Amino acid sequence: MPNYIPEADGLYLQNPSNLFYFSKYNNADAKILIIGNEQYYFTDARYFEEVETLPFIIKNIVDFYSFIQKKDIHFLATDISVTVDEYEILLNCGVKTVKNVKNEIDKIRAVKTEQEIESIEKAQKITDKTFCDIIPYIKEDITEKELDGILKSLLYRNGADDLAFDPIVAFGKNTSKPHAHPGYDRLKKGDPITLDFGAKRGGYCSDMTRTIFFGKPDNDMKSVYNAVLTAQTNAIEKLRAGMTGAEGQRLVTDFFEKLGVREFFTHSLGHSLGIDIHENPCLSAKNFEPIPENAVLSVEPGLYFPKKFGVRIEDIVVFTKTGVRNLTNSEKKLIII
Repeated sequence: MPNYIPEADGLYLQNPSNLFYFSKYNNADAKILIIGNEQYYFTDARYFEEVETLPFIIKNIVDFYSFIQKKDIHFLATDISVTVDEYEILLNCGVKTVKNVKNEIDKIRAVKTEQEIESIEKAQKITDKTFCDIIPYIKEDITEKELDGILKSLLYRNGADDLAFDPIVAFGKNTSKPHAHPGYDRLKKGDPITLDFGAKRGGYCSDMTRTIFFGKPDNDMKSVYNAVLTAQTNAIEKLRAGMTGAEGQRLVTDFFEKLGVREFFTHSLGHSLGIDIHENPCLSAKNFEPIPENAVLSVEPGLYFPKKFGVRIEDIVVFTKTGVRNLTNSEKKLIII
């Protein structure tokens, strides 16, 4: 039994990301039960041949509750909030206590292994290459939807197993929306372009944002771009493991406050990522917990001026005792196409 829940008789896992984390096999139609040193993988006959190499005892999912009753489990830890119906079934199987240990598992997953970091780095290399490859496709009159389709195709062409998330592609005034959805606006001279995207490789995500300009940007746009880039550069130089998420957030908010633009930075500085694109911990004013060593987080300051334009620059970094290691290699100097 994992040492963070020593009092439990068994650990019941059903969240798809946790199923992958513990088994390294992607299958949402499964349950995992850990009892002491024994690991049981419950699925159905469609997957028996595929999962037979896993370090688990393979069981049929229809036998799950009878198996719990057979094992005389009284204290069951779980990674999800079970439904009322399932709770009643568990009680009828002899379980007396069900405890949600999602937060404890999240803390374990926050510290990435060397293998996990390698997978994230491979995903980011695909993302970096895709950024280089997308530039020649950026032409006047192309729509956000068209460029979004090309971006997705290039991610797969460059080796992505899947998209880490649905990309953000925004032109002109739409860049003032941090989570804009691609539409049918057409690109014109002088427009800023937001590209926020990532690949998924080996079950792990990457994430990156770049703001580029189609035609010469005006002085306000240049000034804002330089402010965001400086904020990110300064933060990356000072971030380290052991710093709280709130301390990390202040590295940027204090800088923007001095420039008089704090109100236009409307989100947290960054989020953890791994199997999921948004994991814990985060660089946020609400996070007073220290960022652990080997956590992988985004660093993405941005300034957004409603109905005018916005600028965001995002890299992903590995936290170490002495600083951070940047996994993102795409150009950050102001790019004009």
